Amino acid sequence: MSELLGRRLRALRRLKRLTQKDLAGLLGISVSNLSTIERGDKYPRVDMLKRIARILDVPLEELFVLPDRLGQQKHSS
Repeated sequence: MSELLGRRLRALRRLKRLTQKDLAGLLGISVSNLSTIERGDKYPRVDMLKRIARILDVPLEELFVLPDRLGQQKHSS
């Protein structure tokens, strides 16, 4: 779950055009700490997840949305 959360967080951060340095600064954590979260090596506490969602301007649940694998597959006719 940590790896999926990390990938989702990285994707949302990039959509908002923020660097790791930008987001880490807004969160008050080090870039290396944010990097470990994005790699899935560390799972952030709930209060940190709430801060991340607030800064990225998304609902908390958005951090846990998984990609639609069916939509990514090509359908052959």
